[in-house]
Amino acid sequence: MTTADHHQLGGRLPLLTPAELDPQQAQLRDQLAATRGRDAAAAGFELELPDGELIGPFNAFLRVPGIFHALRGWAAAIQHYDLPADVQQVAILTLGAAWDSDYEVYAHAAEARHAGVPDQAVDAIVAGEAPAGLSPAAAIAHRLTLALAVDHAVSDELYAQAHQAFGTEPLIALVNLIGRYMNTAAVLACFRVPVPPA
Repeated sequence: MTTADHHQLGGRLPLLTPAELDPQQAQLRDQLAATRGRDAAAAGFELELPDGELIGPFNAFLRVPGIFHALRGWAAAIQHYDLPADVQQVAILTLGAAWDSDYEVYAHAAEARHAGVPDQAVDAIVAGEAPAGLSPAAAIAHRLTLALAVDHAVSDELYAQAHQAFGTEPLIALVNLIGRYMNTAAVLACFRVPVPPA
């Protein structure tokens, strides 16, 4: 990666170097590098640059530690409901594709594959096509995400299927997961955060 490429990875926000961070930001950066960084390494996408800068939405989130702590609390609360990994990743990837959110698609296509979502299903979701080969619950999550992100409405039939598949509390958690990644997609869009060069 060239120096020019490196500097562009913050989009409209310059990348924060570890030396620029205050103690609260530095603690958050270290926690993220240890947790999401581990997930990124396992799935095969880039979240941290060699000099320690965080890319994707994290460069923006580090600037607002109070908001970022709240977002991390929201994520932890959603995880309490034990939604299957493929369901989560299909929902996030579907949302990212619907929003044309390049970094979200980049990261969560890798995470979806890591969670066992078939390659052809990942490719179809990214292309905006109906995916085949999903688990029944993940297929419902895909349809529900599109209904919320694109149609802004959920039909009675789809609601009944989703309620039967997940139950009330996990369905509320799934809707919150979708909303949380709408937030991330909005941050990525506003600050024009790119994906790392291949």
